[in-house]
Amino acid sequence: MRLAFIEKLFTNREIGTNVQTTYLRFKGMSYENERYLCDINYVQLWKALARFRCGNTQLEAVLGEWKGVPYVERLCQGYDLGKVEDEEHLLLICPNTQKVRERFCSTLPLTHMSTLVELMQTTNMVTLAKFVACCQYQRTICPP
Repeated sequence: MRLAFIEKLFTNREIGTNVQTTYLRFKGMSYENERYLCDINYVQLWKALARFRCGNTQLEAVLGEWKGVPYVERLCQGYDLGKVEDEEHLLLICPNTQKVRERFCSTLPLTHMSTLVELMQTTNMVTLAKFVACCQYQRTICPP
């Protein structure tokens, strides 16, 4: 039954929820445990990264899904960029988290050409968890 669910999950990508889509972008077709589960010893960082990777955030892309708002209308409220506020927007695009990106650019792949998948597949899991936690905190203290 578990294998049937996993097969269905991976074959029906276009009908999945935001959580499914987010998870599949990071996970791919790999079935082994994630490195961050063993690499990160600080519980708060571990939880921050796990929640982010599973789509458990307060971003408009996630909240809008629960409210029934069409995906293209789940825009970042802080800046008039006309961009959906999803995980990629928060970490790589949003002007609200620019200073956080600058702080971590020497230790993470944070160039203008970076993708969210590249970022999530970095080998520096502790720093990645800190970066995700800082971006989420920045959004909390300076809400859009």
